[in-house]
Amino acid sequence: MIVTLVSLTVSLPVGLATAGFFVIYRFVEDYLLVPRIIGRTVRVPAPITVLAVLLGGTPLGVIGAVVAIPIAAVVL
Repeated sequence: MIVTLVSLTVSLPVGLATAGFFVIYRFVEDYLLVPRIIGRTVRVPAPITVLAVLLGGTPLGVIGAVVAIPIAAVVL
Protein backbone atom coordinates (compact mmCIF):
# COMPACT_ATOMS: atom_id res chain seq x y z
CA MET A 1 0.00 0.00 0.00
CA ILE A 2 2.69 2.48 0.97
CA VAL A 3 4.78 1.44 -2.03
CA THR A 4 1.83 2.16 -4.31
CA LEU A 5 1.35 5.59 -2.76
CA VAL A 6 5.02 6.39 -3.22
CA SER A 7 4.95 5.17 -6.82
CA LEU A 8 2.01 7.49 -7.49
CA THR A 9 4.39 10.38 -6.87
CA VAL A 10 6.29 9.25 -9.98
CA SER A 11 3.28 8.93 -12.28
CA LEU A 12 -0.19 7.41 -12.50
CA PRO A 13 0.84 4.53 -14.82
CA VAL A 14 3.69 3.56 -12.48
CA GLY A 15 1.29 3.64 -9.52
CA LEU A 16 -1.25 1.48 -11.34
CA ALA A 17 1.44 -0.98 -12.42
CA THR A 18 2.69 -1.22 -8.84
CA ALA A 19 -0.80 -1.81 -7.50
CA GLY A 20 -1.43 -4.46 -10.18
CA PHE A 21 1.83 -6.20 -9.35
CA PHE A 22 0.94 -6.43 -5.66
CA VAL A 23 -2.57 -7.72 -6.38
CA ILE A 24 -1.19 -10.45 -8.65
CA TYR A 25 1.59 -11.24 -6.18
CA ARG A 26 -0.87 -11.65 -3.29
CA PHE A 27 -3.16 -13.83 -5.43
CA VAL A 28 -0.32 -16.15 -6.45
CA GLU A 29 1.03 -16.38 -2.94
CA ASP A 30 -2.29 -16.82 -1.12
CA TYR A 31 -4.08 -19.13 -3.54
CA LEU A 32 -1.29 -21.06 -5.26
CA LEU A 33 1.89 -21.21 -3.17
CA VAL A 34 0.59 -21.34 0.41
CA PRO A 35 -1.93 -24.14 -0.21
CA ARG A 36 0.71 -26.30 -1.91
CA ILE A 37 3.38 -25.75 0.71
CA ILE A 38 1.11 -26.20 3.73
CA GLY A 39 -0.81 -29.02 2.02
CA ARG A 40 2.39 -31.00 1.58
CA THR A 41 3.43 -30.30 5.14
CA VAL A 42 0.20 -31.52 6.74
CA ARG A 43 -0.46 -34.11 3.96
CA VAL A 44 -3.85 -32.82 2.85
CA PRO A 45 -4.77 -33.46 -0.82
CA ALA A 46 -4.41 -30.40 -3.07
CA PRO A 47 -8.11 -30.03 -4.02
CA ILE A 48 -9.15 -30.12 -0.36
CA THR A 49 -6.40 -27.63 0.49
CA VAL A 50 -7.58 -25.18 -2.17
CA LEU A 51 -11.20 -25.61 -1.10
CA ALA A 52 -10.28 -25.04 2.54
CA VAL A 53 -8.30 -21.91 1.65
CA LEU A 54 -11.20 -20.52 -0.37
CA LEU A 55 -13.76 -21.29 2.33
CA GLY A 56 -11.59 -19.95 5.13
CA GLY A 57 -10.15 -17.01 3.23
CA THR A 58 -13.41 -15.61 1.93
CA PRO A 59 -14.93 -14.61 5.28
CA LEU A 60 -11.74 -14.21 7.35
CA GLY A 61 -9.04 -13.15 4.87
CA VAL A 62 -5.48 -14.43 5.00
CA ILE A 63 -5.74 -15.53 8.64
CA GLY A 64 -8.77 -17.66 7.79
CA ALA A 65 -6.99 -19.17 4.80
CA VAL A 66 -3.97 -20.16 6.88
CA VAL A 67 -6.07 -21.55 9.73
CA ALA A 68 -8.39 -23.46 7.37
CA ILE A 69 -5.71 -25.92 6.25
CA PRO A 70 -4.92 -27.34 9.70
CA ILE A 71 -8.66 -27.53 10.37
CA ALA A 72 -9.09 -29.52 7.13
CA ALA A 73 -6.28 -31.84 8.25
CA VAL A 74 -8.01 -32.44 11.57
CA VAL A 75 -11.34 -33.16 9.84
CA LEU A 76 -9.64 -35.68 7.54
